[in-house]
Amino acid sequence: MVDLHELPALLAVGPFMSSRSLQQLPDYTSPPLSIAIEAAPEKFRDDAYLDQIREVAVNGTCSLDNTGCQMLFPPTSEAVISGTAKLGVIIYGGGLVDPRSYSILAKELSEIYGLAVTIPIFPYDVAYLGCNGTDRIPLAAAAFPEVEKWVLAGHSMGGIGAQVDLWNIRNETSEQNLFVVGGLVLLGSYIRPDIGCGNINFSQTNIPMASAIGELDSIVNQTRFNAGQAYLPVNDTFHMEIMGGNHGYFGFYNDSLRTSILNQNDGEPVIPRNVQKDLTIGAIIHVASRMGLPLPSFSKATCDIHDSEDIDERASSASSPSIMWHSYGIILLALASTTSLFIFY
Repeated sequence: MVDLHELPALLAVGPFMSSRSLQQLPDYTSPPLSIAIEAAPEKFRDDAYLDQIREVAVNGTCSLDNTGCQMLFPPTSEAVISGTAKLGVIIYGGGLVDPRSYSILAKELSEIYGLAVTIPIFPYDVAYLGCNGTDRIPLAAAAFPEVEKWVLAGHSMGGIGAQVDLWNIRNETSEQNLFVVGGLVLLGSYIRPDIGCGNINFSQTNIPMASAIGELDSIVNQTRFNAGQAYLPVNDTFHMEIMGGNHGYFGFYNDSLRTSILNQNDGEPVIPRNVQKDLTIGAIIHVASRMGLPLPSFSKATCDIHDSEDIDERASSASSPSIMWHSYGIILLALASTTSLFIFY
C-alpha cells in the first residue's frame, strides 16, 4: 500500500517529479462532500469541467485563459472599494483530495473576511511537484493583481508544496518576491528538510507562520511532526492543537476509501467538522494579521453556513490585530502579538 505522506520521497526524481512517476499514483481521488461542491465556483461544480482543467495542469499549459488552473474566490466588494483587498490566501490541497473539498474554507475566507483566495488545480491532485516548486503564486497574483501579500496554506501533502514554494522564494535574490509571500500555514503537515530540496529551515526567519494539527490525527507521523517544529520560526509561529479534531476535517471530503486504497487510518473525530474549519480559519487569519498590512475592511460579520447554528465571527479590523469568535461553545482567543492558543469549553 502507498503511504501518502511518503509520496514526495518515493516519487521525486532528481530535482523534480517526473510525469511517469505521477502516473504511477493510485487512480483515486477522495471526493468532495456535496456541500463543498455547492460552495465551489459554478463552472467547477461540473466534474467534467474540473477534469478538463486537471488535464491542462498535467500538460503544464495553465494560463489565465483557463483560470490559471485555479478556483478563484474574489475578495468582497467592500474590501475592494475601501482599497483594503491587499491580502490573499492560496490553499494547497491534500494529496489525492479533490480540490473542491476546500471550497467552503475558501468561500468563507473571501465572503466573511474579505480575502482573495485561490485553490490551485494540480496534476493528479498532488500539490508537491518537485523541488522546482509549483509556479502557482504568479498565477494567483495575475488573477488578483491588487493583492500585495499572500498566505500559503497547505493541508497534508499540500503543506509540502507550500513550503517548497516559500523556500524557493526565500532563496531568490528578488526582494519583490520576498514581499509577495507573507506567511505560511501548515494544516496537518510539517517542515520536511529530508525531501531533497535543500535544508528547508525557517527557524531563524521572522516569517509569520501557523502550525495546526488535530488531536486525533493518526495520518501524520507524530515523531516527524514534532521534529519538524524545530524548523519553524522560533518567535513567529502560532501553534494550535485542535482538541477532538483529526486529519481529514481540514477539508470537506469523503475519506472512507483511503484506508483500503492508501493504507491510511485517520482518527475518529469527536467535534463537528465546522468547528475544525472555524479554528483553521482562525489560524489563517492569525497569520494574515501579522503580515504588515491591515486586514480587509468589511461589513458582513456573520454567516449561516453552519447548519442553523448561530456563529459569531469577528475578524480583525484595520486598527486591531486580534481575532475572536464563538463556535459551538468553544471560544478561541488568538492574539497576533503572541504564539499562545487558549481554548475554553
